Amino acid sequence: MNLKTSIFGTALLTMLLIYSCKTEDVSTITTTASVTALNCTSATFSATATAGTAYTGTASVPYTGGNAGVYSTGTAVSSVGVTGLTATLTAGTLASGTGSAIFAITGTPASSGTATFAITLGGQSCTLSLSVAAAGSTGGSTSGTAWSVDTDIANIVKMAEAFKTSLTSTQVTSLQDSYNKTHAQKWSNLPEGLYKGRVGLQSSTFTTAQWTAFYDLLKAATSSTSSEGSEEYIGILAADDYLNSIGGGSDYGSGNYYVAFIGTPSATGLWCLQIGGHHGTIIHTYNGGKMTGGTPSFRSTEPFPNFIWKNITYQPIAQELNALSAMLKGLGSSELTTAKRSAAQNDLIAGPQKDSSFPTNKTGIKVGNLTQTQKDLVLAAIKTYTDDLDNKAATAVYAKYKTDIDNTYISYYGTTDLTSKGDYVLIDGPNVWIEFSMQGGIIVRNANHPHSVWRDRLADYGAN
Repeated sequence: MNLKTSIFGTALLTMLLIYSCKTEDVSTITTTASVTALNCTSATFSATATAGTAYTGTASVPYTGGNAGVYSTGTAVSSVGVTGLTATLTAGTLASGTGSAIFAITGTPASSGTATFAITLGGQSCTLSLSVAAAGSTGGSTSGTAWSVDTDIANIVKMAEAFKTSLTSTQVTSLQDSYNKTHAQKWSNLPEGLYKGRVGLQSSTFTTAQWTAFYDLLKAATSSTSSEGSEEYIGILAADDYLNSIGGGSDYGSGNYYVAFIGTPSATGLWCLQIGGHHGTIIHTYNGGKMTGGTPSFRSTEPFPNFIWKNITYQPIAQELNALSAMLKGLGSSELTTAKRSAAQNDLIAGPQKDSSFPTNKTGIKVGNLTQTQKDLVLAAIKTYTDDLDNKAATAVYAKYKTDIDNTYISYYGTTDLTSKGDYVLIDGPNVWIEFSMQGGIIVRNANHPHSVWRDRLADYGAN
């Protein structure tokens, strides 16, 4: 080995050793985790606790002012009030700013009531509260259940049969289907020329008399509340005709909507009424003379908020926007901060073809922590959706959601006016799921229009 080679080898080895030491030094540097605030009142739980039953779940606790520090698994904190449980911080890394930390909760609650835990993270503390249901209960307002509510079944079936009688045999073949959930799931917010997947009878085949019979069925199946139910849906149909008239093309228009009887209309059997097209989807499920599902329910309109068609002014969906905006504007500044989503939501989470996409953890602010006046604003917003059902069912489903209101969460992104592109709001409860998302115009380019969906975590498609 010559001298140059020896010197080069020694230098290279020295450089590698120095680099290795530097790398080791960098990898062992850690930042002490710290946050500026820990918000136990907005914590969400992955499961409902019941007295005397072994519990395994997690609590997601929001924080602000995270410094990206790393934190290790915490020490188990025993519950107070309802005893028998422990909460343990799960190791993780803080976000830079806003985020959530996970606490694992295990044990067997000794009684019903509230289990509280004095938790800490990043130099901040708060008291975490977990509701514990009585043994043998379903968890009361903390857990959702499927529906089976009174509905105007006799009149709905009567109008369905009258509509069917008005059709030709060929039309009846398109209309009538055997019950299957797969066909009930075939709905979209796209015009049929793009979606090409709906089932049932196309409305372009209707005669004047058949349109009348269809409207009678629509009125029987939806509420008579002003600006809701059939009145709202007729406005959505008119909006499609308006888009066709200003150059939208043949994909738009009230003739591009479909009606399907998925299962035979009956006051005792299982069947589904589906009415759907570009900006309006109705999926009502009936079984044993009861309504077992009124969702998914999709509503939209373009132009927005109002337009004139055949000398009539329409404003479908305006009441939903106004109620949701009032709900947000009823929150204080700190409450809006808690309700603000960490990232933009550019369209619906659980929109068309997104069945069973509900997130596990709830986000935003818990309605149970709000004043009664604020709760009433949330309920008023929910009512603009439940009022799309027939009058009897609307009353019953609204009452169910009202019972669950304290365990419902609201979150938003953008402005509280909800009129700017990208504005978004979500109401998420044990059952109720309502989204409103403001989109850019498609045919009316200089304006925005909303997409909105009402779903039920446990009763979509009649819980089938």
